[in-house]
Amino acid sequence: MLEIEHYIGRPNLAAEDSEWQLNLDPSLLVNLNNICELVLLTLEPLYCRLACHYQNIAIPVAHSGNATAQMLADTHSFRQSLYYRDQVNTTELTDANWVCIDDDYHRVSMPIVLGDAADGKVPFGYLELYYSQKREFLPKDISTLNVLVRGITSHLEQHKHIIESHQARELDQLVSEYNKDWIYVKDAKFRFIYANQAFMSLFPKDRQHEVIGNTNVKEPSGQEAKDILNQDKKAFKDGQCVSIQEAYSSAGQRMVYETIKRRFYNASGKPHILCICRDITDRENLIRQLKNANDDLDDFTHIASHDLKAPLNAIRRLLGWIEEDCHNILPTESQENLRLVVNRANRMYQLLDDLLSFAKIGRKDTTTKRIVLETLVADLTPLLDAPEEFTINVEPAELTVAPVPFKTIMLNLLGNAVKHNDKSSPQINVSFREMQHFYVVGIEDNGPGIDPKHFERIFQLFQTLKSRDEVEGSGIGLSVVLKHLNQYGGKIEVDSDGENGTTFTVYWPKPKHGVEQG
Repeated sequence: MLEIEHYIGRPNLAAEDSEWQLNLDPSLLVNLNNICELVLLTLEPLYCRLACHYQNIAIPVAHSGNATAQMLADTHSFRQSLYYRDQVNTTELTDANWVCIDDDYHRVSMPIVLGDAADGKVPFGYLELYYSQKREFLPKDISTLNVLVRGITSHLEQHKHIIESHQARELDQLVSEYNKDWIYVKDAKFRFIYANQAFMSLFPKDRQHEVIGNTNVKEPSGQEAKDILNQDKKAFKDGQCVSIQEAYSSAGQRMVYETIKRRFYNASGKPHILCICRDITDRENLIRQLKNANDDLDDFTHIASHDLKAPLNAIRRLLGWIEEDCHNILPTESQENLRLVVNRANRMYQLLDDLLSFAKIGRKDTTTKRIVLETLVADLTPLLDAPEEFTINVEPAELTVAPVPFKTIMLNLLGNAVKHNDKSSPQINVSFREMQHFYVVGIEDNGPGIDPKHFERIFQLFQTLKSRDEVEGSGIGLSVVLKHLNQYGGKIEVDSDGENGTTFTVYWPKPKHGVEQG
C-alpha cells in the first residue's frame, strides 16, 4: 500500500530543533513554490503555504507571500477531514474549509490527496490560503484552485517516480558492487565507463584509477586483446556476444570464464555494451570429472563384456559337459553340488548382463513412440516365465514414451511381481491414468507384499529380501527402474502393508510437445 514516504522520501528529524526536514528534489521545490506564487497572483491571498502531514505534524513544503509571525506561529493540527479519501470534494468550498484564526486572519484549506483507488489513496496534506477576511470564491476561482491542486499532485506523482528510479539505481548498484561476477560497461569507443568492485580487483590498486575512461584494446598487444576487441565489435553489431575463454591466474592456476556482452542504449540513445564475466572453472572441472567417470565406466563395460564374460562362458560350457558326461556316474549328493555350481555360474553370467545394462543407462534416448499398453504387456509376457495360472489384467491405454527404457521398466516390475508371487491364484493388475505432466502406470500384485521398512532398500543395488537360492535374481532390477526414471524426470512410488500384495506406481513424464518422434 502506498504511503506518504513514496512521494517525499523519509523525512529527517533535525537534532538541534527536533523538527522534521524534507529531502526533496530541488526542481520539485521550485515547481511547488511556483504554484504557490500562482495562487497569490490568481486568488490574491496574503500568504500561501503547502504543508504535508507526517506523524500528526504539519511540515512546511512550499510557500509564497508575506507571512506574519502570527501566521507562522499557527501550528494547527490537521483536521480529521484530512483522512477523507473517497469523499474528498474539491468542486466547492464550504464553511468547513474556513478557519478563523482571530479577528485579523482567516485561513482556507484545501486537502491534497494522492494516489488512486487501485493503489490506495494517500492523504498528503493541505494547500492553505490566508486572507485578512473571509472571501467569496466564485466558480472560476474554484476551477483555478482545482487546477493548481492538480498541478501539485502531478508534481508529487512525478517525484514518486524519481524516488522509485533512484531506489532502483541504488539496488542495481548494490547488486553490481556485491556481485562476484566481473561487470563493466563500455561505450561505442570501447572505453570503460563503469566497472564493479569485482572487476576492479583484477587490477593493482595503484592502477585502478586508470580503468574508467580508458580501453584495454586501444592498442592491441596480443591475441587476447584482439579477441576482446572482436567480441566487443560483435556485441555492438549483433546485439550480443557469448564466449568462453581460458586464462591463468597470477598464481598459475587455470581459469575458465564465460563472458556475455549485450548491447543497450542509454537515455540519450547512444549504444553501449554491458559485459558480465563469470568464473566457471569449478563447473568446467566438474564436467571434466564427469567425463572421466563416464570414460572409466565405458572401460569397465568393455572389460566386463570381453575379459569377464569370455572365461565365464568357458566355465559354463565345461560345467555343462561335466554334467552331461557324469550324470549317471556321480552320486546323488555330488550331482546336487554340481547343479548348484552350474546355477551359481549362470547367476554370475546374468549378473554381468544386468551390470552391463545398468552401466549403459545414461545415454538418454530422445526418440519417442506411441504405444498401446495392452500390446506392450502382451509382448513382454513370454519373457516373464509366468505359470499358466497367472492372470495379468491391463487397463486400455495409449501413451507416448521412449520405448526402450519404458519397456525395461515394465519388464522388471512385471518380472518382480511374477517372481515373488506365492499365491495359488496369482494376479497382476496394470492400471493407467493421466495427469497434467505425467502418465501414471500402476502395477499391482496379490503377492506376499513388502514390509514398508524395506521400501528404500529394495531400490539399492544388489539388495534382495530373500536369499538368491530361494528366488533367482541379481538384485539390480529395481535399481535399473529407478535409474531410468531419474534420467527421464519421472519417479516411482511403492505401496504395501507387508502382507497383502504390492503396488508400484510409475510416473512417466509426458513429451513436451506431445508428438511422436523417430
